[in-house]
Amino acid sequence: MAYESFVGSRYLMAKQRSRVVSIITLIAVGGVGLGVTALIVVLSVMGGFTEDLTSNILGARAHVVIQNADYSPMPEAATVADEALEFEGVEGASPFIESEVMVSSRTNLSGVILRGIDVDRVGDVSDLLQDIESGKLEYLRDDSELMAKVEDRDRRDFEAVRDKLDWDDDYDSEPGMGPPTGGDLPTPAPDMEGSEELELPVLDEMGPVPDLEGGEELELPEIEEDLPSSQVESDEDGEAPVIAMPPMFEDGAEGFDLPELPVLGEGQMESGAMRWETSAMPGLIIGTELATSLRVGLGDEVSVVTPRGDIGPTGPIPRSRPFRVVGVFRSGMYEYDANHAYTAIGDAARLFDYDGATGVELRADDVDNSVAIAESVREAMGDQYQVLDWQEMNSSLFFALRLERIAMFVVLTFIILVASFSIVAMLIMIVIEKAREIAILKSIGATNGGIMRIFMFQGLVIGVVGALFGLGAGLGICYYLEEVGIPLDSEVYYISTLPVDVNPTEVAAVVACAVIISFLATLYPSYQAARLNPVEGLRYD
Repeated sequence: MAYESFVGSRYLMAKQRSRVVSIITLIAVGGVGLGVTALIVVLSVMGGFTEDLTSNILGARAHVVIQNADYSPMPEAATVADEALEFEGVEGASPFIESEVMVSSRTNLSGVILRGIDVDRVGDVSDLLQDIESGKLEYLRDDSELMAKVEDRDRRDFEAVRDKLDWDDDYDSEPGMGPPTGGDLPTPAPDMEGSEELELPVLDEMGPVPDLEGGEELELPEIEEDLPSSQVESDEDGEAPVIAMPPMFEDGAEGFDLPELPVLGEGQMESGAMRWETSAMPGLIIGTELATSLRVGLGDEVSVVTPRGDIGPTGPIPRSRPFRVVGVFRSGMYEYDANHAYTAIGDAARLFDYDGATGVELRADDVDNSVAIAESVREAMGDQYQVLDWQEMNSSLFFALRLERIAMFVVLTFIILVASFSIVAMLIMIVIEKAREIAILKSIGATNGGIMRIFMFQGLVIGVVGALFGLGAGLGICYYLEEVGIPLDSEVYYISTLPVDVNPTEVAAVVACAVIISFLATLYPSYQAARLNPVEGLRYD
């Protein structure tokens, strides 16, 4: 052991007459440890929130999205999806249609981002199947099973109400067919003048219509006299008039050709180069928050209004269509659960009158490779398409989170800076107290560098001990939060416990920062000790 470390460690030990220095040393160690603990815990909790948010975003959205550079519809979306599957690392590809709509129920309305999805492929690019709490994704294609369950539920509810109100069993069990209480049907209403019942005349056959004044029969005008002769013909007996079709509709008429419409199969709609499956009553999968806001459940009908309508005399006319709620999902993000809805891509194409798809979404086998996959797809497909990875699509959100973590790191570092002032004060007091010992060391040959290293060693020991103490306390608190956890109201915070994600790189940076700040705090007191003149230290001895 060099004499610098030996002397420095002796100076750290308390003596009977230097209790104040020892207390300040403990305060400095505790300050450094507290700062390190706070930094580790706060950064780990913020990392947990970021990780939870990232997993929710990647669960609801794809890793890579391909769109036209001018954001126009993609009629070749199905072909692009098949080509994207050939790239290395691409696990799934699916076309989609997305647009803003207004969804209204009997009690409320809300603006929603409606997303048309391919029912067969969406499971390869999204976690929507795992997020659905009630209903099924297959109901977007066929909801007959759901409607049977809804009708059975309504029947059971009606029978429960009927039994509670003690309705007569002679009446039908359908809703609305029985009286509110037991008993016979009410008797016919009596005549207002007498007690006899009212009798309605029986009309055996329709007679001539009497005149309102004289009772004479009304004579209807002859149709042949009121219509042009070219449009009125008679049958063979010349009795019953027959209205003829205008010349433009007659067989062989020239100058009027009806357009030939494409013949589609039942339940199909042609959109550009693709043929989507459609249904008579399209289904809708909505988030839990949106379902609560609209006060709807499985089987309820809502109206979806889109501004993509026709042009009328007064301007654009919005298009509206009824949808049936066939599923409710919970993604873990309020923004998605309150503002997003899903339907079959064919029903979305018919609602928006869309030629093709909005784009193609891809999922990578490893989320960390999504940026490289997006770059390779961008280079292969050229400038015609715009390829975005999940970080680019959510750049503003993640930039705000990153900036917030940096700000918290800087703010909490001030705790370590405050502790460093305690190190400075302690070392200055030691230099003043040990002036005689410093003079003796210099008089027997100690150099200025050696004197500086004595006090630097003291500050470095304080920083290392404080950092290790803070490291142990911070990791212990993070372990407690991860294993036991602090319960939170999931309805408010969307998480049941406080999330924690310990990043080893950040922990190492915090410890290193604490040691460096502690070391820098020793420079000024060490320099003052090295400048001490031995004569001044021994003058009064």
